[in-house]
Amino acid sequence: MRPMPKLWPWIYAMLIPVCCHAGYRIVRDAGGMPSGVHWVEVAVAFVAVTIAPLLLVAYGFLHSRKERMRRPSWDRHPFGWWTDTLQPLRVSVVSGLAYAAGAASALPAADEKGRMTFFLLAAIATGMAIGERLVYVVYRGRIG
Repeated sequence: MRPMPKLWPWIYAMLIPVCCHAGYRIVRDAGGMPSGVHWVEVAVAFVAVTIAPLLLVAYGFLHSRKERMRRPSWDRHPFGWWTDTLQPLRVSVVSGLAYAAGAASALPAADEKGRMTFFLLAAIATGMAIGERLVYVVYRGRIG
């Protein structure tokens, strides 16, 4: 019998360009939005998504009653927020960074609403990445 091919690495590999394209489209089409993004929203989003991973992982430890969580892998599904919290967190971070990268590629032709939308996406992606790093600092003895 042949071993079954690993499906999740292929799905993740296809997810990255899709997120890049979505980020490009939202910044390109931001001029049609009824109102723009303001700096206060960018700052609040950055703080919220920086703190959120710590809270999600804390809840994941409480909910699953595990002593240790597995490190993220490209071989597993991302649907275990409360039992395998680091896996969907990593997928969210990579997706957010791909979304912001796609948004950055639309900046040369973007208007003011598009630029502010980019800053919001960049703040969310950066905040999630910092939050994930904070998780590894705070819970370093419980991640394996």
